[in-house]
Amino acid sequence: MSWRPAGRRDLSALLEFLLPEEALFVPFTSRLRSGAHGYEVHVDVGPGGNVRHGFLHTSNGLLLPAFSDPAPDRRELAQVLGGLRPMVHSIMGIGRCVDAVEASLPLPSTTRVEYFLMTLARDGRHPVLPPDPPGLVLRRADTGDTDFLFPLQKCYELEEVVISPTHFNDGQCLRSLRISLKEQLVYLAEISGTAVAKAGTNARGYKVDQIGGVYTVPSERDKGLGKAVVSELLKAVFSEKPEACLFVKKHNRSAIALYERLGFGPVNDYVISYYGM
Repeated sequence: MSWRPAGRRDLSALLEFLLPEEALFVPFTSRLRSGAHGYEVHVDVGPGGNVRHGFLHTSNGLLLPAFSDPAPDRRELAQVLGGLRPMVHSIMGIGRCVDAVEASLPLPSTTRVEYFLMTLARDGRHPVLPPDPPGLVLRRADTGDTDFLFPLQKCYELEEVVISPTHFNDGQCLRSLRISLKEQLVYLAEISGTAVAKAGTNARGYKVDQIGGVYTVPSERDKGLGKAVVSELLKAVFSEKPEACLFVKKHNRSAIALYERLGFGPVNDYVISYYGM
């Protein structure tokens, strides 16, 4: 078997494998770039030392696969996955990679959510923005805005993230929001001192930033606020990186239309599969 835990000596070969198509694997590359803790990486290495496949497994059971096409040998992958602790709780990545992991696990996922992965290059962006609503303020948020943004973050997670409202936890949401405001780019729109929309990065790779958490309060939708706040975020992203990506639920036609107006185009299927949820 050619699978092994990755060490420092594998980092160069791993990045050589991941970075040419980094937009497909930003949650993976962002953890490598930041030097985050609480994960392990396994790689399948060819005879010349080149990485053919890899995955990142976090301490809370999230698996981020990055496989070449064709997928790795199913029996070998199953053996490696079977030795992981904790067991796989969720899988996130492009469709064919998630499919390969699911086929190598003994039980089917209990919930599978399908998305489009969309990308936008810095040079390809030509948005035409509508006039700003009266009193609109667009600005970068920081940790001092944690309580101010919490109601929007809570509504976003209940509407777009959690599988069941029973899985939502106020304290965990607040802690995650505070970390995002510290480590990510987060922009908000406010009118008359009230936060009405937000958008941020949720993974920052070497050359690509991934956007997420885009939300507008229901009473202020269809007024161009989402487009305005994402555009402001993209200015910051493109001041540092040449490309941005995001994933959006396939049935969310209004969000897809928003991103298409900003210049994003779909490049792949994207999946999050959950076990026991």
